[in-house]
Amino acid sequence: IRTFFAGREVLEVETPVLSRAATVDPQIDSFSTAGRWLQTSPEFAMKRLLAAGSGPIYQVARVFRVDESGRFHNPEFTMLEWYRPGFDHLRLIDECEALLFAIGGPASCGRLSYREAFLKQLAVDITAFFDKTLR
Repeated sequence: IRTFFAGREVLEVETPVLSRAATVDPQIDSFSTAGRWLQTSPEFAMKRLLAAGSGPIYQVARVFRVDESGRFHNPEFTMLEWYRPGFDHLRLIDECEALLFAIGGPASCGRLSYREAFLKQLAVDITAFFDKTLR
């Protein structure tokens, strides 16, 4: 992963694991210790770096989430998070595919638009409904 991002001139950063506040995401519970909160994602700190003009950045971070335990989950895990200012969603899809290939994944992945995904999985054309109908 580090070689992949270095080759693309994306800077590796390391943000604090402890913060003064818990996550604002209502679906994710944070661990606290000594009056501080363990990060559930490096997103907030990384977005502060972006706002300060860091340019493209990534981080391989230890994160912690209460109630993330089960057969495929652990309350502590490693997360890859990266940001590419100026990239649109199509360039990000290309980069995700290239990263997966670089770490041993398939050479190419299937791609669906949001509309195609809703049609395929739910038989719903999201472009034909108003917000109230979808809710």
